[in-house]
Amino acid sequence: MKIEGNTFVITGGLGGIGSEVASGIVENGGKVALFDVLDEKIGNEKALSYGQGKAIYQKVDVSNSNDVKVAVENVVEKLGNLKGAVHLAAISIKRDYTNDLADSIEDFQKMWKINTLGTFIVDAQVADAINKPLNHPNGSNEKADFWTTDEERGVIINFGSAAAHGLYSRTLCYGPLKLAVNGISRTLSDFLGPSGIRVNTISPSIVMTAMNAKLGDYFQDDLTSHAAFPRVPVPASEIFKAVKFLIESTWVNGEDIRVDGGWRLVVDRPKGGVDARSLAPGLE
Repeated sequence: MKIEGNTFVITGGLGGIGSEVASGIVENGGKVALFDVLDEKIGNEKALSYGQGKAIYQKVDVSNSNDVKVAVENVVEKLGNLKGAVHLAAISIKRDYTNDLADSIEDFQKMWKINTLGTFIVDAQVADAINKPLNHPNGSNEKADFWTTDEERGVIINFGSAAAHGLYSRTLCYGPLKLAVNGISRTLSDFLGPSGIRVNTISPSIVMTAMNAKLGDYFQDDLTSHAAFPRVPVPASEIFKAVKFLIESTWVNGEDIRVDGGWRLVVDRPKGGVDARSLAPGLE
Protein backbone atom coordinates (compact mmCIF):
# COMPACT_ATOMS: atom_id res chain seq x y z
CA MET A 1 0.00 0.00 0.00
CA LYS A 2 1.34 3.41 -0.95
CA ILE A 3 1.10 6.37 1.39
CA GLU A 4 1.17 8.90 -1.42
CA GLY A 5 -2.27 9.96 -2.59
CA ASN A 6 -4.09 8.04 0.15
CA THR A 7 -5.93 9.08 3.31
CA PHE A 8 -5.49 7.56 6.76
CA VAL A 9 -7.42 8.07 9.99
CA ILE A 10 -5.19 8.61 13.03
CA THR A 11 -6.89 8.24 16.39
CA GLY A 12 -5.16 9.98 19.25
CA GLY A 13 -4.00 12.21 16.43
CA LEU A 14 -3.14 15.20 18.63
CA GLY A 15 -0.86 13.21 20.95
CA GLY A 16 2.90 12.88 20.76
CA ILE A 17 2.95 9.68 18.72
CA GLY A 18 -0.09 10.69 16.71
CA SER A 19 1.55 13.95 15.68
CA GLU A 20 4.69 12.15 14.51
CA VAL A 21 2.65 9.64 12.52
CA ALA A 22 0.54 12.38 10.95
CA SER A 23 3.62 14.39 10.00
CA GLY A 24 5.25 11.33 8.47
CA ILE A 25 2.22 10.44 6.38
CA VAL A 26 1.82 13.99 5.09
CA GLU A 27 5.55 14.25 4.32
CA ASN A 28 5.20 11.06 2.26
CA GLY A 29 2.36 12.51 0.20
CA GLY A 30 -0.64 11.22 2.12
CA LYS A 31 -3.56 12.92 3.87
CA VAL A 32 -4.64 12.46 7.47
CA ALA A 33 -7.81 12.71 9.52
CA LEU A 34 -6.96 13.43 13.14
CA PHE A 35 -9.40 11.90 15.66
CA ASP A 36 -9.11 13.04 19.27
CA VAL A 37 -11.17 14.37 22.19
CA LEU A 38 -9.60 17.81 22.53
CA ASP A 39 -11.32 21.09 21.69
CA GLU A 40 -12.09 21.59 18.00
CA LYS A 41 -10.21 24.89 17.89
CA ILE A 42 -7.02 23.16 19.01
CA GLY A 43 -7.60 20.28 16.62
CA ASN A 44 -8.37 22.49 13.63
CA GLU A 45 -5.22 24.54 14.23
CA LYS A 46 -3.17 21.37 14.37
CA ALA A 47 -4.73 20.07 11.16
CA LEU A 48 -4.05 23.34 9.37
CA SER A 49 -0.39 23.17 10.42
CA TYR A 50 0.08 20.21 8.03
CA GLY A 51 -0.94 22.33 5.04
CA GLN A 52 -4.14 23.33 3.33
CA GLY A 53 -6.25 20.34 2.30
CA LYS A 54 -3.84 17.78 3.78
CA ALA A 55 -5.52 17.17 7.13
CA ILE A 56 -8.80 17.56 8.97
CA TYR A 57 -9.71 17.25 12.63
CA GLN A 58 -12.66 15.34 14.05
CA LYS A 59 -13.56 15.46 17.74
CA VAL A 60 -14.47 11.84 18.38
CA ASP A 61 -15.13 9.49 21.30
CA VAL A 62 -13.72 6.22 19.95
CA SER A 63 -15.94 4.22 22.31
CA ASN A 64 -19.07 5.62 20.63
CA SER A 65 -19.75 3.67 17.45
CA ASN A 66 -22.08 6.22 15.91
CA ASP A 67 -19.65 9.10 16.59
CA VAL A 68 -16.89 7.15 14.85
CA LYS A 69 -19.17 6.23 11.93
CA VAL A 70 -20.16 9.85 11.32
CA ALA A 71 -16.56 11.03 11.63
CA VAL A 72 -15.33 8.41 9.14
CA GLU A 73 -18.08 9.40 6.70
CA ASN A 74 -16.87 13.01 6.97
CA VAL A 75 -13.34 11.87 6.17
CA VAL A 76 -14.50 10.10 3.02
CA GLU A 77 -16.45 13.18 1.95
CA LYS A 78 -13.80 15.80 2.70
CA LEU A 79 -10.52 14.02 1.92
CA GLY A 80 -11.54 10.97 -0.11
CA ASN A 81 -9.54 7.84 -0.95
CA LEU A 82 -9.64 6.42 2.57
CA LYS A 83 -7.22 3.50 2.77
CA GLY A 84 -6.82 2.79 6.44
CA ALA A 85 -6.23 3.80 10.03
CA VAL A 86 -3.50 4.08 12.63
CA HIS A 87 -5.33 3.53 15.91
CA LEU A 88 -3.42 5.09 18.80
CA ALA A 89 -6.17 6.37 21.10
CA ALA A 90 -5.86 4.92 24.60
CA ILE A 91 -5.90 5.87 28.26
CA SER A 92 -3.94 4.67 31.28
CA ILE A 93 -5.52 5.36 34.65
CA LYS A 94 -2.95 5.57 37.43
CA ARG A 95 -3.57 4.99 41.12
CA ASP A 96 -1.66 4.28 44.29
CA TYR A 97 -1.27 0.62 45.15
CA THR A 98 -3.34 -1.12 47.80
CA ASN A 99 -3.85 -4.81 48.50
CA ASP A 100 -7.54 -4.53 47.52
CA LEU A 101 -7.91 -5.85 43.99
CA ALA A 102 -11.47 -4.52 43.68
CA ASP A 103 -10.04 -0.99 43.72
CA SER A 104 -9.16 -1.54 40.06
CA ILE A 105 -12.55 -2.69 38.76
CA GLU A 106 -13.77 0.77 37.81
CA ASP A 107 -10.46 1.62 36.16
CA PHE A 108 -10.57 -1.64 34.21
CA GLN A 109 -14.04 -0.80 32.91
CA LYS A 110 -13.00 2.69 31.80
CA MET A 111 -9.85 1.46 30.07
CA TRP A 112 -11.71 -1.42 28.42
CA LYS A 113 -14.21 1.02 26.93
CA ILE A 114 -11.54 3.20 25.31
CA ASN A 115 -8.59 0.88 24.75
CA THR A 116 -10.29 -2.35 23.73
CA LEU A 117 -13.88 -1.68 22.65
CA GLY A 118 -12.65 1.49 20.96
CA THR A 119 -10.19 -0.55 18.91
CA PHE A 120 -12.92 -2.83 17.57
CA ILE A 121 -15.22 0.12 16.80
CA VAL A 122 -12.59 2.15 14.93
CA ASP A 123 -11.40 -0.86 12.93
CA ALA A 124 -14.95 -1.85 12.04
CA GLN A 125 -16.10 1.60 10.93
CA VAL A 126 -12.96 2.30 8.90
CA ALA A 127 -13.04 -1.11 7.22
CA ASP A 128 -16.74 -0.80 6.41
CA ALA A 129 -16.16 2.65 4.91
CA ILE A 130 -13.40 1.24 2.68
CA ASN A 131 -15.64 -1.67 1.67
CA LYS A 132 -18.90 0.27 1.35
CA PRO A 133 -18.89 0.58 -2.46
CA LEU A 134 -18.67 -3.21 -2.77
CA ASN A 135 -20.67 -4.18 0.32
CA HIS A 136 -23.53 -1.86 -0.62
CA PRO A 137 -23.50 -1.30 -4.40
CA ASN A 138 -25.11 1.89 -5.71
CA GLY A 139 -25.37 3.24 -2.17
CA SER A 140 -28.18 0.88 -1.19
CA ASN A 141 -28.76 -0.42 2.32
CA GLU A 142 -28.96 -3.97 1.04
CA LYS A 143 -25.89 -6.10 1.62
CA ALA A 144 -24.11 -7.57 -1.37
CA ASP A 145 -23.24 -11.25 -1.54
CA PHE A 146 -19.96 -12.27 0.04
CA TRP A 147 -17.06 -11.35 -2.24
CA THR A 148 -13.29 -11.71 -2.29
CA THR A 149 -10.43 -9.93 -4.02
CA ASP A 150 -6.70 -10.26 -4.66
CA GLU A 151 -6.33 -6.46 -4.64
CA GLU A 152 -4.76 -4.71 -1.66
CA ARG A 153 -7.44 -2.25 -0.66
CA GLY A 154 -6.58 -1.05 2.84
CA VAL A 155 -4.41 -1.34 5.94
CA ILE A 156 -5.19 -0.92 9.63
CA ILE A 157 -2.53 -0.59 12.32
CA ASN A 158 -3.58 -0.92 15.94
CA PHE A 159 -1.36 -0.08 18.88
CA GLY A 160 -0.71 -2.67 21.54
CA SER A 161 2.08 -2.35 24.07
CA ALA A 162 5.12 -4.06 25.47
CA ALA A 163 2.93 -4.35 28.57
CA ALA A 164 0.83 -6.91 26.70
CA HIS A 165 3.87 -9.18 26.39
CA GLY A 166 4.96 -9.08 30.02
CA LEU A 167 1.74 -9.16 31.99
CA TYR A 168 2.45 -8.32 35.59
CA SER A 169 1.00 -6.40 38.48
CA ARG A 170 2.28 -3.00 37.45
CA THR A 171 0.09 -3.25 34.34
CA LEU A 172 -2.88 -4.80 36.08
CA CYS A 173 -5.52 -3.35 33.73
CA TYR A 174 -3.58 -1.77 30.90
CA GLY A 175 -1.58 -4.87 29.99
CA PRO A 176 -4.43 -7.39 29.62
CA LEU A 177 -6.51 -4.88 27.67
CA LYS A 178 -3.65 -4.25 25.26
CA LEU A 179 -3.23 -8.01 24.90
CA ALA A 180 -6.88 -8.02 23.83
CA VAL A 181 -5.98 -5.44 21.16
CA ASN A 182 -3.46 -7.90 19.75
CA GLY A 183 -6.19 -10.54 19.64
CA ILE A 184 -8.59 -8.20 17.86
CA SER A 185 -5.95 -7.38 15.26
CA ARG A 186 -5.17 -11.02 14.60
CA THR A 187 -8.83 -11.93 14.26
CA LEU A 188 -9.67 -8.99 12.02
CA SER A 189 -6.71 -9.71 9.76
CA ASP A 190 -8.44 -12.99 8.96
CA PHE A 191 -11.95 -11.52 8.69
CA LEU A 192 -10.88 -8.62 6.45
CA GLY A 193 -8.35 -10.59 4.41
CA PRO A 194 -10.88 -11.58 1.72
CA SER A 195 -11.66 -7.90 1.13
CA GLY A 196 -7.98 -7.00 0.77
CA ILE A 197 -7.52 -5.15 4.07
CA ARG A 198 -4.49 -6.01 6.23
CA VAL A 199 -4.49 -5.58 10.02
CA ASN A 200 -1.36 -5.50 12.18
CA THR A 201 -0.31 -4.30 15.63
CA ILE A 202 2.66 -2.29 16.86
CA SER A 203 3.72 -2.83 20.50
CA PRO A 204 6.09 -0.09 21.70
CA SER A 205 7.92 0.02 24.98
CA ILE A 206 8.17 3.38 26.74
CA VAL A 207 7.51 6.44 24.62
CA MET A 208 7.75 9.53 26.80
CA THR A 209 4.40 11.18 26.19
CA ALA A 210 2.00 13.03 28.49
CA MET A 211 0.56 9.66 29.57
CA ASN A 212 3.69 8.65 31.49
CA ALA A 213 5.89 11.75 31.61
CA LYS A 214 5.97 11.83 35.43
CA LEU A 215 7.47 8.35 35.57
CA GLY A 216 10.47 9.05 33.37
CA ASP A 217 13.14 8.27 35.97
CA TYR A 218 11.41 5.08 37.05
CA PHE A 219 11.09 3.80 33.51
CA GLN A 220 14.66 4.73 32.64
CA ASP A 221 15.93 2.66 35.55
CA ASP A 222 13.82 -0.27 34.39
CA LEU A 223 15.02 0.04 30.79
CA THR A 224 18.63 0.20 31.94
CA SER A 225 18.16 -3.00 33.91
CA HIS A 226 15.94 -5.04 31.60
CA ALA A 227 16.27 -3.85 27.98
CA ALA A 228 18.86 -5.14 25.52
CA PHE A 229 19.53 -2.20 23.20
CA PRO A 230 18.78 0.68 23.04
CA ARG A 231 18.12 1.01 26.76
CA VAL A 232 16.25 4.31 26.55
CA PRO A 233 12.65 5.33 25.78
CA VAL A 234 11.60 5.05 22.14
CA PRO A 235 11.50 8.41 20.31
CA ALA A 236 8.07 9.02 18.80
CA SER A 237 9.77 9.53 15.44
CA GLU A 238 10.90 5.89 15.50
CA ILE A 239 7.30 4.74 15.80
CA PHE A 240 6.47 6.23 12.40
CA LYS A 241 9.17 4.10 10.81
CA ALA A 242 7.31 1.01 11.96
CA VAL A 243 4.00 2.47 10.77
CA LYS A 244 5.48 3.21 7.34
CA PHE A 245 6.89 -0.31 7.12
CA LEU A 246 3.52 -1.87 7.87
CA ILE A 247 1.64 0.37 5.45
CA GLU A 248 4.03 -0.43 2.63
CA SER A 249 4.70 -4.13 3.34
CA THR A 250 1.94 -6.00 1.54
CA TRP A 251 2.95 -9.44 2.81
CA VAL A 252 2.89 -8.51 6.50
CA ASN A 253 -0.54 -9.32 7.91
CA GLY A 254 -1.83 -10.41 11.31
CA GLU A 255 1.48 -9.61 13.00
CA ASP A 256 2.52 -7.76 16.13
CA ILE A 257 5.70 -5.71 15.71
CA ARG A 258 7.54 -5.01 18.94
CA VAL A 259 9.39 -1.69 19.02
CA ASP A 260 10.95 -2.07 22.44
CA GLY A 261 14.73 -2.40 22.29
CA GLY A 262 14.41 -5.92 23.63
CA TRP A 263 12.82 -4.67 26.86
CA ARG A 264 11.44 -7.49 28.99
CA LEU A 265 9.09 -6.68 31.81
CA VAL A 266 10.43 -8.12 35.05
CA VAL A 267 9.39 -7.60 38.65
CA ASP A 268 12.32 -7.77 41.08
CA ARG A 269 11.22 -9.08 44.46
CA PRO A 270 14.40 -9.72 46.46
CA LYS A 271 13.90 -11.73 49.61
CA GLY A 272 13.30 -9.33 52.43
CA GLY A 273 13.43 -6.39 50.04
CA VAL A 274 10.92 -3.85 48.84
CA ASP A 275 8.21 -4.85 46.38
CA ALA A 276 9.05 -3.02 43.15
CA ARG A 277 5.47 -1.78 42.81
CA SER A 278 6.03 0.61 45.72
CA LEU A 279 8.77 2.33 43.73
CA ALA A 280 6.22 3.65 41.21
CA PRO A 281 3.17 4.82 43.14
CA GLY A 282 0.41 5.77 40.77
CA LEU A 283 1.71 3.64 37.87
CA GLU A 284 -1.60 1.80 37.90
